[in-house]
Amino acid sequence: MSGFKKKMTAGLLTSLVAGAAWNTPIAHGETQFPDVNEEITGKKEIQYLAEHEIIKGYQDGSFRPGEDVSRMEAAIMLTRELGLSTENRPDPDFDDISKEHPHYKYIATLVDEGIIQGTNSNTFEPDRNITRVEMAAILTRAYNLENEPISKEFEDVSGNRKYVSEVTSNRISVGFPDTTFRPNDSTTRAEFSIFLARAMDDQFKNYLSNAKEDPDFESIDNEDIRGTYIWHAGNVIEEPDEIIAFAKEKNINLLYTRLDRTQDFTVYNEFVEKAHDAGIEVHAMGGHPNWALETGEERLNMFIDYVTSYQKVVPPRQRFDGIHLDIEPYVLKNWDGASEDVLKTWKSNIETFVDEVKKDSDLETSADLAIWLDDHQTPGEEDLPFSEWFISQLDHTTLMAFRDSAAGSNGIVDVSQKEMEFAEKLDKELIISVEMQQMKANQHISFYEEGKQVMEEELDETETQFNDRPSYHGNAVHAYEYWKVAKE
Repeated sequence: MSGFKKKMTAGLLTSLVAGAAWNTPIAHGETQFPDVNEEITGKKEIQYLAEHEIIKGYQDGSFRPGEDVSRMEAAIMLTRELGLSTENRPDPDFDDISKEHPHYKYIATLVDEGIIQGTNSNTFEPDRNITRVEMAAILTRAYNLENEPISKEFEDVSGNRKYVSEVTSNRISVGFPDTTFRPNDSTTRAEFSIFLARAMDDQFKNYLSNAKEDPDFESIDNEDIRGTYIWHAGNVIEEPDEIIAFAKEKNINLLYTRLDRTQDFTVYNEFVEKAHDAGIEVHAMGGHPNWALETGEERLNMFIDYVTSYQKVVPPRQRFDGIHLDIEPYVLKNWDGASEDVLKTWKSNIETFVDEVKKDSDLETSADLAIWLDDHQTPGEEDLPFSEWFISQLDHTTLMAFRDSAAGSNGIVDVSQKEMEFAEKLDKELIISVEMQQMKANQHISFYEEGKQVMEEELDETETQFNDRPSYHGNAVHAYEYWKVAKE
């Protein structure tokens, strides 16, 4: 959150004070309201804001969570607490607000700033209760909310979809369990407290789901991995049962599953739960070559935020087991001739990835690694191969040992030796990945020509060769879409 947004959040919340007496005093530390109990939705948010002396109750000690907030009160709050000057503002020329109106200057200021608008009939209706969709619009404009988008569709929202989408995608509101947003309902003091507490502190965004601890669910952490990649996010959404059936048939116990951040969290719930019921780990996957560059850090962080936010709002049996990156920046044009610069920013972004994931979740971190990167040195550490540094950062690494035979010079086992030694030295886990996609120019790196049976035989040989190596964690096949149609 930017400094401006932080300043604005505090300002907005400070303004949520008692009804008509907007500056009613309250004793320091007095945070309990007799009319805010465990049965009141938003109790934690109200209590949190009160403890920080951000909101205040009425003189009788009550909070009156069910009372509404008016459009005029919203304008006063925003103008004062944003520190906006009310001088020399153009007249919005509303039919029901003259320059003599006691609160004209606040309304004129917010209209001039583009934060609040009048009605189609050229009125402002200052005393009317502000609706939920109007509050969504005000927060969107004031906070410059940006839609990922990951919002859900509401059956009762036709106009102003943008604003509803913004507060939904930023997890400030998700509407009601009956898939409605109720855009024309009034915004109560409790709802206002909830919206703003969520804008101020991400911890309250957990409140958006009914996620509870599940004592009957045991997390899955398979030892001998047999995995595959679900490379297209649409597969998970369009054919989840087919994927699970394929995984069971092939004894797959780990799925690297690419996510589509434009989708609402709910599209993944059932798939992950069914996979867990089948004893299959599901690791959220994302990546793009640009994610190794300074310009790609923002997108990387958006992916991390999407996954860690998902983890907070679903029950344990629907949570991902890990988060996996496939970046491969060496396909970029600027790799040739500038590989050291790319490695430097890639290194920085991997460090950010691990720090951000571990800070906000218990997800297992992993990423794909090309076999030849051990020939490159780690930026800033001349005697450290980049592959060794890379493996040291993650919980497990998936080595792209793309060859069509296990034994012999330049076979799967041979090209994996250095990385296996690095993993053992670092006490890290290594998964050996092979390719099934057609590679016309380099047939030796894929099992496309040989087919499923030969691939299985070579993976068995790989396992035999590495079975006594403590860091060997199993195999993975790239990818589901190629494997399922490969020749026998």
